[in-house]
Amino acid sequence: MTLSQQLLEEREVAYEAEEDQYAEEVERLETLPLAFEEGSWTWDDLEWIVRWKMTGSPFVGKVLDDFNSNDEAFVTSQIEKAIAASSPGEKLTHLTEITGVAERMGSAFLLFMNPDRFTVLDWKAWGVLHENGYLPDEMPDNPTVEDYLLYLGACWAIANEYDVSLRTLDMALWALGGDE
Repeated sequence: MTLSQQLLEEREVAYEAEEDQYAEEVERLETLPLAFEEGSWTWDDLEWIVRWKMTGSPFVGKVLDDFNSNDEAFVTSQIEKAIAASSPGEKLTHLTEITGVAERMGSAFLLFMNPDRFTVLDWKAWGVLHENGYLPDEMPDNPTVEDYLLYLGACWAIANEYDVSLRTLDMALWALGGDE
């Protein structure tokens, strides 16, 4: 399969049709960026992001337990640092210092902080980019901040190349990645 604007837009529609949480996802994408900017987000918002990213995973309970073991003041501080940081790498580094938030989960937090600038690190999407020659290697089992930056750079370039939003690209790549 060769990526194109038409294919990406078609697969975005498929994502909308297949994703059970799509309506809530859209609502959260509209409300959470301002909530993060203003500092009015809640712990429930953060747990929702964790559950959203872990949809279908048998490990969601474990990750939520790990996440919930954090001190609320520490999490607040790390989120404030992430929002204030100037580079994507710094932002993600602050988030991954939170227990239960590795690079893939941190990228989900970044998406809901600023969906115009960030996308979610996902093995399905990475696989599509690798198969199409945009990423040189398969996604490592434990991706690093540097791996996310490589992935994000590829996503920025592709979104620009095909004149689609990062969110359209993200949904399309996820849908193109199938159920493997």
